[in-house]
Amino acid sequence: MKTIFTLVLVACITSVHAQNAIYSYAIGNWRNGPTVMISPLFETTEQFTTPQLIAQVKKDWPQAFTDTTDIDIQRFATQEEGELSRITLKGKYGVR
Repeated sequence: MKTIFTLVLVACITSVHAQNAIYSYAIGNWRNGPTVMISPLFETTEQFTTPQLIAQVKKDWPQAFTDTTDIDIQRFATQEEGELSRITLKGKYGVR
């Protein structure tokens, strides 16, 4: 019984620390801002929440995102998927 408990405990601890790598970018002023801001694609993990990622984006790119409103984070499983989304979004909002 003690061995089973130990194995379950180790499995739980391992699963908490084993987060998958994902790719994200931030988009700001997308609702009604004069200029839509899009951050570069960056690698992160599934453990970070949207508010945590927004705080990181504001720290990493303060010139672009300090006074930005309506910031959102987009998440992707692969780098290619994220880059394609950024390109599409730049084309869409570049017209505005």
